[in-house]
Amino acid sequence: MDHYTPKRRIPATLWTGDRRDVPGCLFLDLDARGSQHPTLLDTLNLSTAFIPVVVGGEGRVHLFRRDRLLRVTPSRHVLASDLYARGFQEWREERADVTLIDGTHMSGRVWMPLERDSQRLSDFMNQLGGRFFVLITATGTQFVNGGAVAELGLDESMGAPLVPASGAFEGS
Repeated sequence: MDHYTPKRRIPATLWTGDRRDVPGCLFLDLDARGSQHPTLLDTLNLSTAFIPVVVGGEGRVHLFRRDRLLRVTPSRHVLASDLYARGFQEWREERADVTLIDGTHMSGRVWMPLERDSQRLSDFMNQLGGRFFVLITATGTQFVNGGAVAELGLDESMGAPLVPASGAFEGS
């Protein structure tokens, strides 16, 4: 038997594969004990195939296939604690240029929780699959479907030099 779970509506725009933007409200479950509730990132990364969204003035609920969404842009006035949890788990932000499969280009910082200190952005993206990740842009927070990323441009960071030492490849 299903039990009712109180919910909060989170205004957001959903971007579909046909470059259509759909304004609506997503639902966040509220923890009955009041201690902690799932974030929008948690909700977008649930294992269910469809996500319910209230669309239009009459409050009609539409079900969107999670894997067909390219990105989700929450309204600017949504509480930061409803977006993603920067709690006790270690995390890092890496600057990147993201190009989606529909040609959309965005620049910002990818927020990634760390599984180990040496984790690179490429490691994070390779493990992501079709789950959503956080991209912090100048215009606000974007939740991007990892399966919708066509290209990710990264800045060269500390590590191996871009130009090999002279003679390193001679005679190979």
